[in-house]
Formats: sequence, C-alpha cells, structure tokens
Amino acid sequence: MMDQIQFTIPEIISLIGVTQCVYVLVYMAMRARPLSSAFLPVLYFLVLGIAFLSDAVDRTIASGIPHYFYIQWGAWFLGPPLSVLLAIQIAQISRRPALKHYWVLGLLPLAFLGTVAFSPPDDVKSCLVITGMIAGSISLLAIWGYRGLFSPLLAEKGGKTRYWLIYAIVFTNVSFMAVMLASLSLPKAEQEILLIRTVLGLGFVYLVGTSLFRIYPQAVKMTDANTGTLSAAEMEIARKIESLLTLEKVYHEASYSRADLARECEVSEAVLSRVINLHFRKTFPQLINEYRIGDARRLLKETNANVRTVAEEVGFNSLATFNRVFKEMTRHTPGQYRQEKAA
Repeated sequence: MMDQIQFTIPEIISLIGVTQCVYVLVYMAMRARPLSSAFLPVLYFLVLGIAFLSDAVDRTIASGIPHYFYIQWGAWFLGPPLSVLLAIQIAQISRRPALKHYWVLGLLPLAFLGTVAFSPPDDVKSCLVITGMIAGSISLLAIWGYRGLFSPLLAEKGGKTRYWLIYAIVFTNVSFMAVMLASLSLPKAEQEILLIRTVLGLGFVYLVGTSLFRIYPQAVKMTDANTGTLSAAEMEIARKIESLLTLEKVYHEASYSRADLARECEVSEAVLSRVINLHFRKTFPQLINEYRIGDARRLLKETNANVRTVAEEVGFNSLATFNRVFKEMTRHTPGQYRQEKAA
C-alpha cells in the first residue's frame, strides 16, 4: 500500500509549506502572550497552510470535492489583503489594527461575487484569477496609505527588522501577482508557473516565520486576564520600569522604544504594555512623554538653554514634536512657560 503512494515534486514542496506553517502556528501559540496579539499572524499562516495543502492534495481529491477550485483560489488570494493587516500590526506590535483597516478583507468576496455573477460559465476560473489579482493589487496599494506607520520604525532600536519585514511582505505579494499574471499569459506553462508560486510561498513562510520569532519573544505567563489586576511578577516589572525611568532616565535617548524597554525588563512587548496600561494608566508613548516634559519644564525654569537644546536633552528628535507635546500637556508653548515661570 505504502509503495503505491507517490508524490510529485510540486506536491512535496507544498507539503513542506504545510509543515512550515504548522510549525509557525505552534510557535505563535506557545510564545505570544496574550494570544490575541498574535491573532492576525495566526490567521495568516492558517490561510497560507490551507493554500499549500490545497495544492498538495489537488491531484488526489480535487475531483471529489465540489467547488474545490474556489477554495484553492480563496486561500491563495486572501494572502494580499491579510498582508496589509499583518504589516500594520508589525508596525504597532502591541495591538491589532483598528477596525477601520479591515475593509481590505471585503475586496475578495466582492471580486468573487462579481465574477461569478457576470462572467461566462466557461471563463469563470480565468476571470477569478484576474479579479483576484485586482483585489490583491488594491490591497497592496492601500499599504502606501499607511506608510506613515512604517517610517518611524527606522528610528527605533530593533525597529529595522520590522521595517524591512513589512517591505519583504509587499515584495513577495507583488511577486505572487506577477506569477499569477504569467499563468494567464502562458497557459502551456501553467504547472511550472504554479510550482514557482509554491516555491515563492515557501520562501515567504521561512522569511516571515523567522522574523516573527524575533518579534514575538518568549513571554513569561504571569497575567490574569480575567481580573485586570497585576500579579506579583508584574508588579516587579512595574517597579523596574519606574527605576529605569526615574533613576536611569532611559527616555533621554530619542530612539528609545517599547521594544528597548521590554528587552531591559526581559518580557514581551505585550506583557510590558499590559503592565504600563494597568499600573501607570497610560500608554507607552504617554508615559515616556510625561517624563520628558517633566524634565523639560525643569530645564526651562532653571537654565537658559534654548528650546531646541532642551528638546534634544530630554529625548525629542524633532522640535515640532516637542512643541506640540509640550503644549498638549501644559497648555503653554515652551517659550510661554519659561516667561511665565521667570515672571
């Protein structure tokens, strides 16, 4: 019986892809805390795993499952819209994208319904590939509208990994679109082109998977999500944060990020955000800016340093940002504050 089971090279590569996706899913389930923070990566690799599996068993079971092509089509073409959401989460790693960003997921159902409703029955499959590419292209273009979320990553310590991962996701999806376009243009080479698609997907799993392993470090399971209170271990983290901010003044480094603070506290960014939210009742940027503005007020009152120097001393790398944050927190510009205190 076993010697009758034979796999083609494309099927073997697809099965490797399934195995890789399962490995990433298990890793995320074990290491991401809270697990809800990894919802999108888990969904992404689950869908990609289904896509690989659909290719691996296409020859053996496709004929016995009604509408098998549609399942296969949906699994592969759902990748680009999910990539947009994944890129947004990678940029703001401690929280999921806001609900308003999920509109991209509606593009694929629209493409499917429109194609099935208006295409000739004999051309539905070819038309679905075209409309799937259109939906995917619109999704990837949406990333351009979110570029403001990505550029600050270059200034963060450890942010470059996330920045280049986002652009690797974009590049891989563009390559996927090119391969699918080639499958329409060169129908005689369809099998070879689909093999390229599978290899491309496998390389993508390896690239993104290994990068996510660095983004979601192993977290200590310390939280009680139901009570909304801090455990003893989390209170110790809160005290360490206070020490780093009050005594070491780590925020004076302009590029100091949430990832840096999490690394010094030896916890994941998700756990760090929970501690900051519950103990300090603030977000990470609010907490850092509160300390920076506190130092700035002291320097403006006790020294004659110009405003730009004060901004740089306390950790702002932009004078405009310093002025905006200072006014939001004190209701005065730095100049007005200095004049008022000197009077």
